[in-house]
Formats: sequence, structure tokens, C-alpha cells
Amino acid sequence: MGLYQRWRWLRLQGLQACRLHTAVVSTPPRWLAERLGLFEELWSAQVKRLASIAQKEPRTIKITLPGGQKIDAVAWNTTPYQLARQISSTLADTAVAAQVNGEPYDLERPLETDSDLRFLTFDSPEGKAVSFFLIRNAVTTKPRDIAGNSNILFICLSFSICSWEEDLSQTVLTDYFWAQTVMSGIDRTQWEDVLRLERAIADGAEKVGKQIGWRSSLRGLVLPMALTPLLPNLSLMFAHRPRSWRELPLRLADFGALHRAEASGGLGGLTRLRCFQQDDAHIFCTTDQLEAEIQSCLDFLRSVYAVLGFSFRLALSTRPSGFLGDPCLWDQAEQVLQQALKEFGEPWDLNSGDGAFYGPKIDVHLHDALGRPHQCGTIQLDFQLPLRFDLQYKGQAGVLERPVLIHRAVLGSVERLLGVLAESCGGKWPLWLSPFQVVVIPVGTEQEEYAREAQQSLRAAGLVSDLDADSGLTLSRRIRRAQLAHYNFQFVVGQKEQSKRTVNIRTRDNRRLGEWDLPEAVQRLVELQNMRVPNAEEIF
Repeated sequence: MGLYQRWRWLRLQGLQACRLHTAVVSTPPRWLAERLGLFEELWSAQVKRLASIAQKEPRTIKITLPGGQKIDAVAWNTTPYQLARQISSTLADTAVAAQVNGEPYDLERPLETDSDLRFLTFDSPEGKAVSFFLIRNAVTTKPRDIAGNSNILFICLSFSICSWEEDLSQTVLTDYFWAQTVMSGIDRTQWEDVLRLERAIADGAEKVGKQIGWRSSLRGLVLPMALTPLLPNLSLMFAHRPRSWRELPLRLADFGALHRAEASGGLGGLTRLRCFQQDDAHIFCTTDQLEAEIQSCLDFLRSVYAVLGFSFRLALSTRPSGFLGDPCLWDQAEQVLQQALKEFGEPWDLNSGDGAFYGPKIDVHLHDALGRPHQCGTIQLDFQLPLRFDLQYKGQAGVLERPVLIHRAVLGSVERLLGVLAESCGGKWPLWLSPFQVVVIPVGTEQEEYAREAQQSLRAAGLVSDLDADSGLTLSRRIRRAQLAHYNFQFVVGQKEQSKRTVNIRTRDNRRLGEWDLPEAVQRLVELQNMRVPNAEEIF
């Protein structure tokens, strides 16, 4: 199977396993076809070289597995993947890579000498590290998607509207192919051809959106593995090729880690950190699209906060004393934001002179359980970054025009929002967010098998469920323990429930909901989870 087909098959398998909907691109773009063709050429040459060596030097080697078991293999011919299949199909399906004599090794690279072999799955820290090395970044148009598979890990935790741009998928595939090259033993000097192609395609926007390190050419200034700059990366992505008015509005998002030199006295729990993650979206649009985009940002913000159960207060921050740019442009931008706030219909305050130096902004303040305000989301207009980076697009009249940039963060600092949310919930998470949704409690050991069936039914429906069959505690003690652990629901099963295939349901506040048919109870929980209601225990 070719590398592109293999990568695409693995990705789709992982997404489908998580029941996510994917858009299949039947034909890869030109830049991807060129890179894939070059990589396939290198890969084919490597396969021929190994086959030639195997033909000239056929010999048996000993492979030592964890635990001391030894198995025979053929030098320059047998691969770790083939040995994994000999051991078990499950291992072959779940292994992400191998370790040969302690070094990372591709599953399809033939073994060369007597070796100690270990298979890495995603359950191990080493397997996670390999997976994150293979795929460092991913974006999605879905609000909260998590997908994984045996060789490639995609993690997308974002409420941001983003585009699966060719730029980002290009970066993902480049990292993946680089890792495959290193682990497959291909001569690294040959990879320079791929890197040259990458530089020609990326045009100064290499490695966009990395978590911590960022290596790129920033208008002639080389930053060797610097901390991630907050703003330039997505602007470079916009500028790396000609843009048309038909592409706008272009919405891109970065969920990388950010750093601030906060004073030690200002640090506090999750609400103020030196390193944090932000759902930082950049929306490039025309001036005619500006008001509609601001309205869309506000609507999106309200819908997310409604799901999380937050009330919020908006504030319009206007031109500060140390502003950059044309005052007339500032006045126009402030009028656009003010009009959008009026049409939005929520109350808002005016913070004169509190805007960013590059543009006015709308700040969003949440209140925690103690009534303390926290600035989380923000919507900012920026006329300076497009000017400083000379961002342009071809307008309908064929003339180059400058886009307007909107910075949008709905969650803001993810850690800060999580801290505020934890306090507002008082540890009692709503069902759809809860890490402890249901615990199944058998009355006696005779009901333990049926309790496990109930637990499996819950898990099969996508619900988090545990089993408390501790025979050393009484039933009442186990129920109390589940309530103190804030399990949203307890399914108690005794002899009667076992015979009738039912469950007796209680909530974490000790409300007794009575006896329910097991499939109906599971279906009801799924409905409440999908509805994201804040009070599933009350309306069950």
C-alpha cells in the first residue's frame, strides 16, 4: 500500500472507530502529490536495497521479546509487524511502532541482526510519545473531536471554527513522513530533496502551529526553536501563497501553548499561569464581511457559554493612548463593534482607552462561584498585523486589497475556563462533562455477572461507567461512597433486577428514580448526554 493510501486508510479507520464523520478528499492537491511521489520514490529505492541485501546475505537471526522469549527471523527480510502478527492480530493492530535495542523502529523496517524487540502501543508512555511525534498538530471543523488509531493520533480539542487548510495538512504529513524516514532507516541525506520541496511549497511558513518550539523564517529573521509567537504563525500561513476574495472569510485556528512572564505573586491555581493554552482563532475577511463575522463570533460565544452554563458580561474596549495606526480607522472599527453589540442584544459596558494597541476589542467576563470576574473570551479587530506582514488578496476588481484580521478566543485560556467551571460546578460535573457518569453496584456476588453486563451496555453506548463489587463493604456503604465520589448515577442490581433485566437508579444527591429496564435507562442517559443538559439527575 502506498504511503498516502496507508496514511489516509489509517486516518479514516481511526475516525470511523470513534464514530466521527469525515470528508474524503478523492484527489490530493498538487503540492501533496509531488511530495508523496518523491517520498514513494525514496521508499521504493529503500525496499529494493533491502531486498538485494536479503538475497545476498540470507541468514537466521534471533529476536528476544520482553520476558526472554526468543523467536527466529530472517535478516533484512522479517519486519516487526510480521512478528507482531505471528504473536497476535490484536498486537499487530494496536502497535504504533517498535523498539529495537532501545531505539525507535518502524514496524515495516526489516530487522538486520540479533535484537531485543519491544512493541509500543498507545497505552505506554513511549507509544504516546511516538504518536505525538508522528502527528503534532491537527485542526477540525467539529467543535470537540477526539480521534485515534494504531499508527496516527489525531487530537482536536477546540470550540474554534477552523479550516482543514492545505497548509496544516501539509505540516502534519511532513512531520509524519520525516518520522517515517528516520524510523525506516532511509538515508537522511536523501530527505534533503523533500525538505527543499517543502521549503519551496511553504514559502517561509514551515512548521506552523507547533506546541512549544517554532522554527521559521519570519521576514528574513530566523528564529531557531524559539517559544511560539502569539500572532505571526497564522499570518504567515495566509501570506505563503496568493489569495483571492473568493477564499474570504478565511478562518484558521491555533490551539498551541502560550507563555507569559507572570510575576510569582500574580499566579493563582488554574486561573493565572505562565504556560497555558488558548483557542486562538484568526479570521481574515474583507471590510464588507466584518460586521457579519463579528455577529457570528458573538453568536458562537453565546452558544458555547450556554452549553457550559455560564452567564457573561461584555465590554467594549476602545483606543488606548499608545495606539498604532490611523485614528479614522480606529473610529470605524469601534463603530462596527458597537453596532454588533447593539444588535447582539446582551448588556455591555464601555471601557474607554482599554483596547489593545493594534485595535479595539470586545472582552468577555465570566463569574465564578464566589462572584469573582474572570476575563476569558475576546473578540479583537486588528488592522496592524495585516499591514505589518503585508497581507493581501486579489479583490473582485482584480486589484490587491488588504484583509481585516479578527482575533477570536471563545474559551480564552483553557486552564482558566476549566478552573472557573470546576468552581461553579462545585465538583458536581454535569453528566455530559462528568468523568464519573455511572457506577453499577451489585447487591451480592450472585449479581456481579449481570452487573458487568450492565456496565458493558453503558460503555457500548459511549458512557463512562465503573463497577463497585467490593464485597467487603455493605450495599449502603458502597452507595454512599459513589455519592461522595460524585457519580451522577448509580445503577443498583439485586436478585429482582437480575431476573427482570432491570436496574434500580439513584442519583448522587440520593434521589431514587426507581426501577428501569436496562436498555431504556441507557438510552435515556445517552439522550441527556447528547442534549448537554446541566441537570440530568433532576430531569431523568
